Amino acid sequence: MDTLKYQIPNDAKYFSTVRLMLSGILNLLNRNIEEIEDLKMAVTESLNISLCLTDLDHIDIVFEIEEKNIKICVSEIKEEKLEKSEELFLSKTIIESLVDECYFDGNKFILLKKL
Repeated sequence: MDTLKYQIPNDAKYFSTVRLMLSGILNLLNRNIEEIEDLKMAVTESLNISLCLTDLDHIDIVFEIEEKNIKICVSEIKEEKLEKSEELFLSKTIIESLVDECYFDGNKFILLKKL
């Protein structure tokens, strides 16, 4: 398994750098453009959620690449806060429709996509 860790300031202007990094990873894995765009949208929505819910000045993103799937962990998203937020319900729904699985592990929001 390959693991890439990335930390950005808690500011939406840095989201494009995460999308670019993800595109590069998925390109190395020979994924098609539709898969790449779907996963980029899911990650962007999870970053939007983190931006709204975290009190920290940064967001941690971890990409875990295995032979048959990619796991993306976005930090500082508390399930209780997300469930209470009506305005972020659509973001969570979009994510659920684009990945194979999404769940919480402590304060991390995990996105799993089978390759």
